[in-house]
Amino acid sequence: MRSVRLRGVRDGWVRRWMVGCALALVAATAWAGGPRFITGTSGYAQAGIPMAWYTAQPMYFTDPGDLSSGVTHAQADAMVASAAGVWNVPTANITLAQGGQLSEHVSGANSYFNGTDVVFPADVEATNYQAIQIPIVYDSDGSITDLLLGGGASDPSGCLQNGVLESVDSFGSNATIQHAVIVLNGRCVGSNPQQLLQMQYQLTRVFGRVLGLAWSQLNDNVFTGVKTVTAAQMAVWPLMHPIDVICSAYTYQCMQNPFTLRIDDVAALVALYPVMTTTSTKTQSRLNTVAVSGAVNFSTHQGMELVNVVATRNLTGTGVWEPYPVVSGMAGYLFQQNGGNPVSGTEPASENAGANVLADEGAWSMAYIPSGTAGTSLYLATEGINPLYTGEYAVGPYQRPAVTISGGGVTSGAGPLTSGMSATATFTQTLSASNWCQYPDGTETNPATPNATGWWNATLCAPGYTAWRKMTINANTSWTIEVTATNEAGSAKLQKVQPVIGVWNASDAVGTLPTVSSQAAAMNSMSLGMTQLQTPGSASSTPLRIAIADQFGGGRPDFTYTARILYASGVAPTQLGAGGGQIVITGMGFRLGNQVTVNGVAATVLSWTSTQIVATAPAMVAAGASSGTAVDVTVTDPSTGGSTDMQGVMKYVVGMIDQIQLVSAPATLETGFVAPTPFAGASVWDRRRYAGGECQRDVCGDRQRRWSCVGYGVPERSRLRGEDRCNGACSDAGDGYCCWRRDGEGDGDEWRRLGTGCDGGC
Repeated sequence: MRSVRLRGVRDGWVRRWMVGCALALVAATAWAGGPRFITGTSGYAQAGIPMAWYTAQPMYFTDPGDLSSGVTHAQADAMVASAAGVWNVPTANITLAQGGQLSEHVSGANSYFNGTDVVFPADVEATNYQAIQIPIVYDSDGSITDLLLGGGASDPSGCLQNGVLESVDSFGSNATIQHAVIVLNGRCVGSNPQQLLQMQYQLTRVFGRVLGLAWSQLNDNVFTGVKTVTAAQMAVWPLMHPIDVICSAYTYQCMQNPFTLRIDDVAALVALYPVMTTTSTKTQSRLNTVAVSGAVNFSTHQGMELVNVVATRNLTGTGVWEPYPVVSGMAGYLFQQNGGNPVSGTEPASENAGANVLADEGAWSMAYIPSGTAGTSLYLATEGINPLYTGEYAVGPYQRPAVTISGGGVTSGAGPLTSGMSATATFTQTLSASNWCQYPDGTETNPATPNATGWWNATLCAPGYTAWRKMTINANTSWTIEVTATNEAGSAKLQKVQPVIGVWNASDAVGTLPTVSSQAAAMNSMSLGMTQLQTPGSASSTPLRIAIADQFGGGRPDFTYTARILYASGVAPTQLGAGGGQIVITGMGFRLGNQVTVNGVAATVLSWTSTQIVATAPAMVAAGASSGTAVDVTVTDPSTGGSTDMQGVMKYVVGMIDQIQLVSAPATLETGFVAPTPFAGASVWDRRRYAGGECQRDVCGDRQRRWSCVGYGVPERSRLRGEDRCNGACSDAGDGYCCWRRDGEGDGDEWRRLGTGCDGGC
């Protein structure tokens, strides 16, 4: 059985690097999987610059000790040299070479955690970058791996994850990489030569990361195995694929030519380190290549980032399209990756990435596609990103989870192009989301009012967009707001908007972080795609303002969501006899399946609308209450875990006589009628007050039936809670009554609406 496993290189143990993306599309710049690091808007003179090493020959220095009891220092050095040498290609202006040895064997005896960072010997520290750019630690006993990742992390059972660790931990203000540390877990290698080859394979990929390359998605079928994987497809599956395939104990055995760069790997490396002029050791990068660039857009013309563009060649003179694409480019790879939001504030410096240039939100580029001397034609196609490629396995420089592509894949052709030529191609995704930004959600200084039902649908439609709402919550009442990310079909989805929620007092100064409550990390709920914020009650009635934003400051036509405020605002009556009885809870956000408790004991829900629940409260003894003591009434949604609690809003009173209360009466006494014998005649009239959408009760034969009259003043069909024989519709009763007439007996009986108004009597 074929299986896959999240691959074993962690993106550094201390996340101190700058990551980013910007949008100035330059014809001579292209990225396969994308650059790993890009300057942001703070700490650098210019945002949106891909970050490469400050020197064309970064030197690595190895630990003077043995790698393990079974692998000597000399054997380890030879393995490291082989892994580094893979990246020394003639068309890339970068050369990895050994510069010497560290001054000491690095171990747990001379390294420690100071409460903030791991402290290494001085020559390993980033401050020594001018002398030693890449120290490589031979962690012979696993103590450094355990120090970095926690006790037991060096165990041989975790070698596919923790066999090789790296951290790029220093950057220059001139947009350069200055220092990186690599740790080789000696517990992962011994006398078995396959173990050393596995480490060499992992280290080769780590060197690509240290040089500044992101992971790349290309020919992902090799990973997913949806179709039969061929040797030709494996030959163009990038070495910098995000996650390894597991076909044996050693993943290098699952990859054809595991120590050879693919075309996509070389294109990414050359884009970061181009050779401008041919020398005795290097070849000009643009020789025998073509370039293509463009954008991926929604039908609204907004750029669509996080879309993979792949290119397949038909080399001139062959007359044959190659079976698989050979180069990839990521749409929006230079766009701002984390713009911050009002809930969590400005993004931290370590996540400040890219430039906020809207024109490049969907921009992509491939500038070094090998074409041979005669040139090539290109077949271009768009595809979505595998949702597994997120976090430390993210394709390109992205920080947010992958976003499901909107619309269908689009294809385009380019060429024939002769060597050295460039072309452009713009994709508008067919059937993509087309929600134009109408800004219906108010502003921070003037928020909109939520729908009275407590439910609404909306879109975070543009980068940096925030939805602002306002409402007033009664004293001593808790409430819940839930925001569910949805796709184009309205279904809950993880790979779309990442909603976060903040709540302020209406009087709070604008531009401040939430003062009442907040949920700054998306998707925290038990429900798919939902962010939930439960807010406790306050001592007084409080006007509030509410913000809904994307965790990464994003916004686009397919960032739709369903919002709900679950809030109980009142209960009637506020006093019940010892036997309990019927209560009516008003509020918003109610739905089928909501549960009601009184003093923590379940009540029986009889009916519900989005704004009202009718329930039977338990008897005082069953509720564990005492006469005259206030009890809580709570509404809970078991499907989401949301709840709203009204503290001390109701009392049981011993000796209180249950009464039928007169809700309304006609203005004058009806005359001229002979009262029928109840439940026995051919005709029975009945009238019930229509209050807020409920006809309280009808009489049907010798039974009672309950009706729900929907829509005040609007003649709509009602739902009957009982047998289907009793049916009808609410009248357009101007004075708030539903009037019905019963004709005859038996299965043919009907309730009929009388006219379009009620004059106070039926």
